[in-house]
Amino acid sequence: MADLRLVGITDDGARLILERADGEREHVVVDERLRSLLLRRSTSATQTQIDLESRLTPREIQTRIRSGQSMQEVAEAAGITVERVERFAGPILHEREHIAQEAAKVSVGRDDHGAVMLLGELVGQRLEERGVPRGGMQWDAWRRDDGGWEVRLDYVAGGKERSAEWVYDPARRTMTADDDEARWLLEEESGAAVTPLRSVPADEVADDPATDEPPVEATVKSGTQEAIDTLLKGRETVPDSPPTKRKKKASVPSWDEILFGSRKPE
Repeated sequence: MADLRLVGITDDGARLILERADGEREHVVVDERLRSLLLRRSTSATQTQIDLESRLTPREIQTRIRSGQSMQEVAEAAGITVERVERFAGPILHEREHIAQEAAKVSVGRDDHGAVMLLGELVGQRLEERGVPRGGMQWDAWRRDDGGWEVRLDYVAGGKERSAEWVYDPARRTMTADDDEARWLLEEESGAAVTPLRSVPADEVADDPATDEPPVEATVKSGTQEAIDTLLKGRETVPDSPPTKRKKKASVPSWDEILFGSRKPE
């Protein structure tokens, strides 16, 4: 049997080019059976090579990626290149992205009109109102040791890189704030109701049967007359003690001031 050497493949990829010892060439059709065999052998060879070189198995590599480690961190732990880690990281990174997208669709309450508010929409709206573009908001997720998922939103606000984290339960579809940033983003802001005040003319006060107080104007006249009488009698008038000034209450900065460095615009 003559030995053949593989020297290439035809331009259309349909045949392998084999060469004899005397330089004569043969062609072999690449059918489904041959293609499957070559693929299986290639995968097996790659697997064997990784098993021999890596300090971590492919399953351990995927577990670390799922738990939030970067490919660079896993590559250093395994003692292999990042390119080799990428061969196993792809499906896990897609899984993490899918979980983050599902978490952003979880209902976190209702607005004033009764419409359901989703986490991603509510958070995006609150940050946009403070000048953070949606394009600068990055969602990520990774598996926790207790089996739950940690979901994180990264963004830049006030010139600083910030993040907010929640715990996501896919089975119950519930989100729980896991830090102050996340709690602030889910807080419902409601201003206190203010009753408008108006001045009341003295004649309205005098005509109001519901009050026994004298009209404002009359009270002023009585006070003036009393002062005149006192002067005429020559009695010394002792001025009232000046009112004690109240100490101004310290202003406590809001979370907006802490986060963005300025008050929320009215």
